Amino acid sequence: MGSAVTSPTSVDAFYSFPNEVDPSSLEGTLKELLGGLTARLDMSWIRTVLPARVDGKTRWYGLAPSDREARLLREELRSWLGPPISDQITELRAPGDPTDEAALALVPGGTVLRVDVAEGWQGEARINVASLTDVWALTPLRSVDQPRPLGRVLRQFYEAVLTYDRSSAESALDELKARALLNATNLRFLRVELLTSLGSPQELRDDPLLRGISLLARPPAVTAHLASAAESLFITNLSDAPEATNWMVVAGKLDDAWPSLVTQREQVTTLATAHCLALQELLNDDPRVDLLNEVGRLFPEDSVLRSMLPNTRASPLSGPPDTALGLYHAGDYSGALEAAESQNQGSATTFVALAAAVNMGDSASAIRALALVDALTPEYRDRTLGSAVERSFYNQLLARTSEARVPESWLDWLRGEWTDRPDLLMEWAGRWYRQDSLDYNAEDLAVELLGALNDGRRGRVRNGLPVFIDWLVDDGLPSSGVALATTIFDVLLSSEPGRVERQVSLILLEEVLLVGCTSQEYSEMIDAVGRQFRLLGARDAPWLAECLDLFMQYSSPDVSRRDALVLDALGVATAWLDRLEPDDVFILRQVFADAALSFATGTPQVNLPNAPVDRELQQVGIYSLLESASQVAADRIRAMFPNVQVRTSSGHVNSETLAALVRGADVMLVQTSHAKHAATQAITAAALDPDRVVYVNGRGATALVRELLVWVRGSTAPA
Repeated sequence: MGSAVTSPTSVDAFYSFPNEVDPSSLEGTLKELLGGLTARLDMSWIRTVLPARVDGKTRWYGLAPSDREARLLREELRSWLGPPISDQITELRAPGDPTDEAALALVPGGTVLRVDVAEGWQGEARINVASLTDVWALTPLRSVDQPRPLGRVLRQFYEAVLTYDRSSAESALDELKARALLNATNLRFLRVELLTSLGSPQELRDDPLLRGISLLARPPAVTAHLASAAESLFITNLSDAPEATNWMVVAGKLDDAWPSLVTQREQVTTLATAHCLALQELLNDDPRVDLLNEVGRLFPEDSVLRSMLPNTRASPLSGPPDTALGLYHAGDYSGALEAAESQNQGSATTFVALAAAVNMGDSASAIRALALVDALTPEYRDRTLGSAVERSFYNQLLARTSEARVPESWLDWLRGEWTDRPDLLMEWAGRWYRQDSLDYNAEDLAVELLGALNDGRRGRVRNGLPVFIDWLVDDGLPSSGVALATTIFDVLLSSEPGRVERQVSLILLEEVLLVGCTSQEYSEMIDAVGRQFRLLGARDAPWLAECLDLFMQYSSPDVSRRDALVLDALGVATAWLDRLEPDDVFILRQVFADAALSFATGTPQVNLPNAPVDRELQQVGIYSLLESASQVAADRIRAMFPNVQVRTSSGHVNSETLAALVRGADVMLVQTSHAKHAATQAITAAALDPDRVVYVNGRGATALVRELLVWVRGSTAPA
């Protein structure tokens, strides 16, 4: 994953004119420091920094060969070389002078960060860099000799998807691919999941890595994701007048994008998959009328399906064949598997079961087919698996299970011994009904989870926790899950959390506060956050601001505990004051002001950025399903820019009002953590300039304000 080892020529070019630093003239500790930093360049998978001096001004360049190293380095530079040592840390995308160009050449394909040291702070910067190198020296290097296990990489992927961190998710996929931890097909399935959550239907359709994916046997979730994208691309805009739509034309477009996407009754799990099946049948010479009628009965109120079905002119087919092989050739894979289970077992029948289960793509079918293989006599089993095709099918089905078993519930997964594969867990959990689990087992789940995190199951359970959280909060946290969510929140913040884990914890905090909790549960969350204060640093200011913002945004069952937490946070933030970035100071001022507290009163007010140079900032649009967050953000933006009009929307679907808001806004803030796909797609389609749509991944009003500041500052930056 790292770049090639840097050549001496590249280093020599960096230390040539106009860079005034001459390595040969350095002595003592300075020479030793620079030697250690330069030596890190030879280890092409780790980050380093190098000094430069141009026109009498000192710079430090951060060099990172991978996305993961860049994220770590960015946080380290903010901590060690942030304000007041420098005004800001910038990422070089295009060189501004020859020294920038030489720095970019040191890590081709990597990331270069530049820090311009403020006048009078050169000595402190050098001391801090020396301290940073001491930290690096004490930290074990993660190299090819110390690879992360598969479950840990998948945990990064699912945590990144939860927190809408696309770069981190793509970095995890890159590592999975580079180390061949998963086969190419499974990597493509994860790519579908990433683009479904963090990309767009257009990306799913046009991604070259996903060409032909609909022709593969695939998990039901992948089919549902692709069908949802097809719905957005080909059907949503036509649903207002379905009777006037030429569905044959639409079916042709779907077949061009994803041929044979939905062809079986078992694949119909959502309305979108039902639409895709109906469109697929329209292209057949002999549409399966019985199948279409069955699908129509699943969604009797859907006008789109009603308008499609009259286009089927063929007569119903004769009764289906009653043999496993006949059902398989007729495309009835579920019937073929059922017939294979009921008929006399032998090599031929078992082969049909294996092939049917592979086409069905789910772990439950895999277990059933594998059971038929296990039931064969040794002679028949050896004969069946002696063929390359049957062996391939058998191995594919094994890969969907944990030693030919799957857990039946979250309790079963927590208590048992299962493979450390969060991607498989995601599929298994899709079959576990949340309401039943929480109504009857919520307390048992909490107890078992705490036990599992303190014994030999910890690694596997911790890696699966992002999948557990996603299952728990999908479409909103039910009231029966509040106690469990509170427990997981405490667990996340008690297990040496990093940035991503803290961001995941905000998901749970917001969901619990949104639903409401008891005073005891509220106190548990207050205590969990309070214990973080001694561990936080200035780079964690955005998390602290969002966390406090959420506590202030929702009603509190224990106001005195909340006020005490905010007051403690004020002391923590004040201690960071000389290391905070200007935007952090500004946003924390807003948050503490909501609690009637003053922050950083002895420092100058932060200058707000001007409007974009190419257009006067007149209107800001905000889209979020949480109206309370939208309104608080709107009030703060109006206070920041008194002459700017701020309009909000919280509609679940596309509408002319939403489209008009997007077209009229100079910038449209879209809070992705609280958004519906139909609305976000409408926003993307209505935007006259994609750069004016800002997707906000954080929580609460604070995240909206922060991203507006980032956008405005970026718009005013010189080209």
